[in-house]
Amino acid sequence: MKRKVLPILLVLVLTAAAVGVAACSQDGGFDITKTLSYDQYMYYYGATEDFEVSVTGVNREELFISDGKVGEIKDSVKLSLRPLKPALLNYEYTYVLTGESGTLQGSLQKDSFGVSSSAELADLDSVGAIRSVTITYGENVKEVALENAVTEIDNKKALEIAVSAFQTEIDAAVADGGFDRETYVKLVRNDHDPNGGYYWFVSFIKDKDDYWAALIDSKTGEVVSTRKSVTEEEDTSDTIAV
Repeated sequence: MKRKVLPILLVLVLTAAAVGVAACSQDGGFDITKTLSYDQYMYYYGATEDFEVSVTGVNREELFISDGKVGEIKDSVKLSLRPLKPALLNYEYTYVLTGESGTLQGSLQKDSFGVSSSAELADLDSVGAIRSVTITYGENVKEVALENAVTEIDNKKALEIAVSAFQTEIDAAVADGGFDRETYVKLVRNDHDPNGGYYWFVSFIKDKDDYWAALIDSKTGEVVSTRKSVTEEEDTSDTIAV
C-alpha cells in the first residue's frame, strides 16, 4: 500500500508546486542553493479527533511569479489549524504554543475560504524546542502534543540527495549555458497511509510543464520516486504505475 500511494502523492505535490513558481538566476559560479525559492526547514505536527495542527518554517518567495528569476525571499513561520468536523468551522480559535523555554499566544485568523485558521509566529527563538499547543474554542480547551518531523534527513540533506538523483540533467543544463530552474523543497505527510510517515519533495522547476522531481524518505534518505515532466523522458526506475 505504501509504495502504491507514493507516486500519487508525488503527482499531487507536483501539481501544487508547479503553478506560479519561477526559475533561478545565477551570479558567478553555479550554486544550487541560489536557486531556492521555497525551502522548508521546520515542520511540527499534531492531531486530535477534532483538528490537525502544524507549525511550519519556510524561506520562500513572498510572491511566486513565473518570470525566470528568484524573487525576494521571506522567512515565514506559521501555526495552522484545520478542523476535521464541519461544526467546528464556526468557532474562533486562540492558541498557546509551549516550548522548552517559553510560550507564545495569540488568535488564529480564518483563511479566505473559512476552512482553516493560521497565525504568523514571531520571536519563536524565545520558545525553544516546541513541545505542544493548547487550543481554546468556545468552552473547549485542548492541548495537542506536536511531533518534530524534521529528524534524520533535513532540508539541506534532502536537497543534496535530489541533486545526486538528477546530477546528469543538472550538469547538462549548466554546461548548456545556465540552470534556468528554481528549486522547491518541502516536507509532506503521506495522508493516504496513516503509517506512511514524512517525505521530502524536491523539485527543479522551469515552469508548470517542465520539471524534475524526487520524493525522498525523511528517515532513510531513500529516493522512493522520481518524475520528470511529460516533455522529458521519465525516470521510472523507482516509480510504480497506478
